[in-house]
Amino acid sequence: MRAVRVLAAATVLLFAAMALYTAPLDPGIPAIQFTFTEAAFRRVLDAWQDAGVARFRAHFAIDFPFLACYGALGYLLSTRTGLFRDFTRRVQSLLAAALPAGAAADAIENALQLVFLHASTPVAPALYLAAGVAASAKWLLIAAFVGLAARALRRNRR
Repeated sequence: MRAVRVLAAATVLLFAAMALYTAPLDPGIPAIQFTFTEAAFRRVLDAWQDAGVARFRAHFAIDFPFLACYGALGYLLSTRTGLFRDFTRRVQSLLAAALPAGAAADAIENALQLVFLHASTPVAPALYLAAGVAASAKWLLIAAFVGLAARALRRNRR
């Protein structure tokens, strides 16, 4: 249980640090996560201008540790606590994999975005689509986990 608490605290602190650091970006980070083309990606970068793009590049120093923490936290919440005890074994197994899979999708998205930011030659259009799909998968997995965790908390209180 101590590992769960430590990871939860680290996850919250890293999320707060990232949210504060990226708060000046307008539009916010989700705007660039849901770009599926180079043109859409570049529109967000253009809106941020040089200082915002530099801030976006730098935020990855927080985002990579954050995704590692939330992925591990989801696994531990699923396997080392009784949070999902009322769910079937199959659903428990899927929930144990949900946030680690979301974190993996997040890492893919981040890696592709770094390629886009640093590429000196044109990047294949399919990679922009892949980054958008990875971000979408990440958010779907996070939403499913959080929704089912909220449901489990309500059920466990009864």
